[in-house]
Amino acid sequence: MKKLATSLFLLFFMLANQPLLHAQSTSLVSVGDHSLEMIQAGAGDYTVIFESGFGMDYKVWGNVASEIMKTNKVLLYSRAGTGKSEPNPKTQTLEQAVNSLATLLEKANAQPPYILVGHSYGGFIIRAYAAQNPGKVKGLVFVDPSHEKLMAALKKADPAKAAKDTEAQNQMMPAQFKAENDYINLIFEKGALPDFGTLPAVPAVVLTSVQKREKPDLFLHEPLGITIWRKLHADLFAQFTDGAHYVTTRSGHNIHRTEPELVVQAIKQVITLADKAKAEQAYALKMQQLESKLKEAEKQLKGKKPKTGETLVFAALQDAGFDESTINGIGYHYLGNPAATPLAVAILKYNTVAHTGSANAYDSYGEALLAQGQLELARIQFIKAIELATATDNQATIRNSKANLEKIESRQKLAKKK
Repeated sequence: MKKLATSLFLLFFMLANQPLLHAQSTSLVSVGDHSLEMIQAGAGDYTVIFESGFGMDYKVWGNVASEIMKTNKVLLYSRAGTGKSEPNPKTQTLEQAVNSLATLLEKANAQPPYILVGHSYGGFIIRAYAAQNPGKVKGLVFVDPSHEKLMAALKKADPAKAAKDTEAQNQMMPAQFKAENDYINLIFEKGALPDFGTLPAVPAVVLTSVQKREKPDLFLHEPLGITIWRKLHADLFAQFTDGAHYVTTRSGHNIHRTEPELVVQAIKQVITLADKAKAEQAYALKMQQLESKLKEAEKQLKGKKPKTGETLVFAALQDAGFDESTINGIGYHYLGNPAATPLAVAILKYNTVAHTGSANAYDSYGEALLAQGQLELARIQFIKAIELATATDNQATIRNSKANLEKIESRQKLAKKK
């Protein structure tokens, strides 16, 4: 029953989504001495670019792209000699494929940030493009990608079987792709891609097929071959610090066609992580700018213009737009350094002005004043903190403020004895 329900879901997914993409019109875009078939659709913050496997046109992504275009822009195209794209009059190399993609994106006015999705040989292309254009690419999705060290690993495990795999692939290759296939075989023989540079530190998801076959027709599909394939994909993912590596037993090499929901999920995950990275970078930049302004304010606070310094602190924090908790953390950061106490006092004072209803803000400001020795002013803050905390039954702040009031009383009694 579970398998039937899953099959019905997939059927609905395909029927419901594929027409969305196919309703769009294609165009031919010149990339020099030949033209490529291309389709653009959707709207959103990212442009998701799809790279098909060897010899396949853009239509293999129909079910995936139709879903992604609901929330983001998509660009699909057929490489030279596939679909309605013209063949490359020269032997198609990886370098040429990457250059053609770059030209296509420019002529199509496809704006970054990009999320690149590559299947099989398309994985080579998105790696190369990302390495050459690190500022434009914000995420990568590899769908059962090719790996340059595959043949070396298979040969090491069983030279005879590995040779049969290569021969079988060469025999099945259509004549129009033979020259390009020979070029790719050279990559596998070398066990290395051309040097396109270092991959950018962006989120990545790798999808790997580990489907078992009753009668494997290739060494790659035997248990040992599958283990090697999975290990190489793990090595690929190890280059990234954020993302995930998923395996599936339900699909063969064409995961995007048999389990499109997995690829959709992977793309959405990468976009979520890219958004998170963008927010973290914006936060870091804002903090850097704030720290620069606070350093200037600190000079005034320690000099002859403390009021000017306080005004600068207030303006800097207002521009930053941080919430009460973040400002509180910044204040305590400086409060940990006795030499920066005046700056901490100004920061935490601002928090009480910007967040008049926060018991925590008054309690923190009181602690800064206490550290500075302004006991009476600190007392006022703690009393206010207790008042606000009582209204919301914030017992932790009540206890902390009462404890600080006791400290003030003890210090004042000690001062009187002296």
